[in-house]
Parts: sequence; structure tokens; C-alpha cells
Amino acid sequence: DLVPTYSFGENELYRQVVFEEGSWMKMLQQKFQRLVGFAPCFFYGRSVTSADSKGVIPYARPITTVMGEPLTMPKIENPSRELVEHYHAMYTRSLVKLFNDHKTKYGLPETDRKST
Repeated sequence: DLVPTYSFGENELYRQVVFEEGSWMKMLQQKFQRLVGFAPCFFYGRSVTSADSKGVIPYARPITTVMGEPLTMPKIENPSRELVEHYHAMYTRSLVKLFNDHKTKYGLPETDRKST
């Protein structure tokens, strides 16, 4: 069986550095993305000695993990691409439902703020 799980609060453990448009760091990040296909992400947490200094230790924030209903997945030696996509879609639907069922309990809005 495969059990969908989602952990609320993980996004609060680190802060991401967002470079201003037109800055030399943003241009370097974009050049890197064009060369290798992804943009490097720069982030920080707290330091070992002080919660007020930047470092690599995650910030102390609550994390709550919720678990969905187990999904029975058959063992198939050489599954077709279509079969893999079928079970992937089943897992993804379960994960999205799990997130939507619990998001307001953990401080997220009922609707997404950004347009899709």
C-alpha cells in the first residue's frame, strides 16, 4: 500500500533569498537557469549560537503531518507508462484531497491566492 502524507509547516523552516529584478545576483541566477535548466535556490535558517543570526539550522516551527487512506498498489514487474500514469494520478488526487481537507486547520486559506 501507498499512504499519502502531507506535512504542514515545512515551508516555514527556512527563508528563501529572493533577488531583486535587475540585480547582478538575479541575472547570475537566470544565466545559470538558462545553462543548466533550473535556477539555484538560496535559503537560510538560524545559526547554531543565536536565533537572531542566519545559518543552516532550521527555525523552530511546528510541523504537523497528516496521513490519508492507504492506496492499494499492485506489484507489477514491467508496468506500462499508462499504468504508471494511472497510479500516479490516483496518488496525486489523494494527496491534493488530503491537503484541501486539512489546510484551513493549519493556517492556510480556503482558496489559493495566486491564479492558476
